Amino acid sequence: MMPELFHWGPIKLHTYGFMWAVGIWLAVWRALRAAPRYNIKSDDVFDLAFLTIVAGVIGGRLGFVLIFWRSYASDPLSILRVWEGGMSYFGGFGLAILAGWWFLRRRRLDVWRVADLAAPSVALGYAIARIGCFAAGCCYGIPTELPWAVVFPGHDHPVHPTQLYSTVMNLIIFFVLARLERRSYPVAPTGAPQWANGQLFALFLILHGGYRFLNEFFRSGATSLTVLGIQVFTYGHLVALFVIGVGAFLFRLRGRAGRVSSEHASVSR
Repeated sequence: MMPELFHWGPIKLHTYGFMWAVGIWLAVWRALRAAPRYNIKSDDVFDLAFLTIVAGVIGGRLGFVLIFWRSYASDPLSILRVWEGGMSYFGGFGLAILAGWWFLRRRRLDVWRVADLAAPSVALGYAIARIGCFAAGCCYGIPTELPWAVVFPGHDHPVHPTQLYSTVMNLIIFFVLARLERRSYPVAPTGAPQWANGQLFALFLILHGGYRFLNEFFRSGATSLTVLGIQVFTYGHLVALFVIGVGAFLFRLRGRAGRVSSEHASVSR
C-alpha cells in the first residue's frame, strides 16, 4: 500500500486525503461544466459544493467516531486527523444532503434540479476518492483466494480489494447517469425531457444503494459490524436498503409530479 505520497521533514502528503481532494475537485469541475444544461449559476454551484463538502467531512467523521468511540477516547485530538482515514460515508452523505437542502431552500433554487446536477458528479468524485481508501488500507474486504486479492499491511492473508470494487462500480454508475442526463435535460431547444426533475437523483440513490448492498457482502474491517449476530448481514446492508427504498419512492413520486405538470401544461395550451 501507499499511505503517504511523500514525506519531507514534518510535511506529509497522505494518499487518502489527496485522493479525496482529487475526487472532490473532479466532482465540482464536472458539475460546473454541466450547470448550463440545468440553467444553474456557477456561483451557486461553488457555494453549494463548499457547504456540502464541509458538512460531509464533519458528518462522516462524527459518524465514524460515534461508532468506534473507544478507539478515540484515549486521544480525543485524533478525531481531528481526518487525513489518516476513518470516515462513515453514509454519515457524511446524510449530513451533506441536509446542509444542501437548507442551502437550496435559502437561495430559493429548485431542489430537484440541483440534485440531478449533483448525482453524476457525486458518483464520479466518490469513485476516485475510494482509491485513497485502497492506498490507506482501510475498508478492506474479507479473505479470498481470487487472483486479484490483496494482502494489506498487518494482515497475513489476501482479501477482497473492496475499495477498488467501489471505484469500478461507481464509475459505471457515473457513466450511466451521465448518459441518462441527456434525456432529463436535453440541450436542444426542441428536445422534450423524458424524465421529471429529481428522477435522475432518485436513480442515483437506487444504483448507489444497490452497489453498497452488494459490496457489503465482501467488506470486512471496522466499518462492517454484523446485525444481530448474522455473519453475512451488516448495518451497511440496512442503510443500503433504506437508500434504495428512498430512491425508489422518490423516482415514482417525481415521475407522477412530472406527468401532472405535463397534463396541466397541455390543458393550458
